[in-house]
Amino acid sequence: MDVEVSENIQRKLSATLLQIRAKSPFFATLSLYAQLISRDDIDTAATDGQNIFYNPDYISSLTQAQLSGLLMHEILHAALLHVTRRGLRNPTLWNIAADIVVNGVIREQGDFDLPHGAIEDKSCAKLSTEEV
Repeated sequence: MDVEVSENIQRKLSATLLQIRAKSPFFATLSLYAQLISRDDIDTAATDGQNIFYNPDYISSLTQAQLSGLLMHEILHAALLHVTRRGLRNPTLWNIAADIVVNGVIREQGDFDLPHGAIEDKSCAKLSTEEV
């Protein structure tokens, strides 16, 4: 990836974080602890509970509203301790359940959008990840 494209993505991410901070003080506080790291070896985005990893090509394809939702999604995974709470559970099933929960919280906010293909189940959106 060339420097200009990388700088454009950094500006897009910075602008999105500013929007999140302007819309929600709670999420603003959570977003302050997230370090954003570019990685070409993942398809979309992920978190290890501390850092947020993102594929720059995927980030480039999102609208500002979708990017807000994506960053919120990863921030909530970290805030809700989904990585550490998984324990010995099946990682795929746990991630699907956790996605349903965090996407439910994002939808409830009303100010953020989610990228196409986001996993949602309104009947489970207010449950804990363990309950889902």
